[in-house]
Amino acid sequence: MNLTRRVAISLPDVAAAGIFLWCWIAPLAWQPKLVALLVLVLLIEFVVVQAGPFIGTVVYGAAMGLEPRQRLRTAVALGVTYLGFAGLAAVSFDAWFPFLIFAWLFAVKVFAATVGRDPAATGRDREMTMWILSVSYYFVAIFFTMFVPVPMLGITEDGAVYGLRGQYEWANFPYKPIAAGFMYFCALAITRLLLRRTALDLSRSDTAAAVPDQPAEPPPDATRGGH
Repeated sequence: MNLTRRVAISLPDVAAAGIFLWCWIAPLAWQPKLVALLVLVLLIEFVVVQAGPFIGTVVYGAAMGLEPRQRLRTAVALGVTYLGFAGLAAVSFDAWFPFLIFAWLFAVKVFAATVGRDPAATGRDREMTMWILSVSYYFVAIFFTMFVPVPMLGITEDGAVYGLRGQYEWANFPYKPIAAGFMYFCALAITRLLLRRTALDLSRSDTAAAVPDQPAEPPPDATRGGH
């Protein structure tokens, strides 16, 4: 994948990381509930990131030998499933903006899969690699901020000040999910920018390099000494 495409697919994650960082530094500069909104983004991202392998099936189905009908069924199933999640989130927050968040995060995944397609590699392999890395980054960021001290920066008040209700970890320490979101989207952006080949491609290359070339067998006449 060339540099232009790698930059293009990393830009949405760079933008998301920038918004999380801005909120971390100045949480009330834009709107008082920006922290709560970004916590919702982080929660929805966990749901959307699970769609990675299915998006690969829809986008690269033709190369995988799938019929258009199968790809259409997968796309419809994805749409219905995530509309359901968006509806539940909208009811929970008594607002319509969760639909926009779902749409944006899902569109980013489709955009990255489509623009980042490498004709010389299997699209399914690329999506599976990014899915595994995305899930890994997500859990690492969440657990890192839970057990390792991170700075509060500008988020120094209780979660209720920023629109987080209840008594739970993220409401009591609202800077932690914002720090986790910044770390997660930074990791995604750096990976999309630097990862030229999938893990499976690298594994295949290493395997091929580890197998020594077999010496060519001499022709039958040479082994018989010309007799």
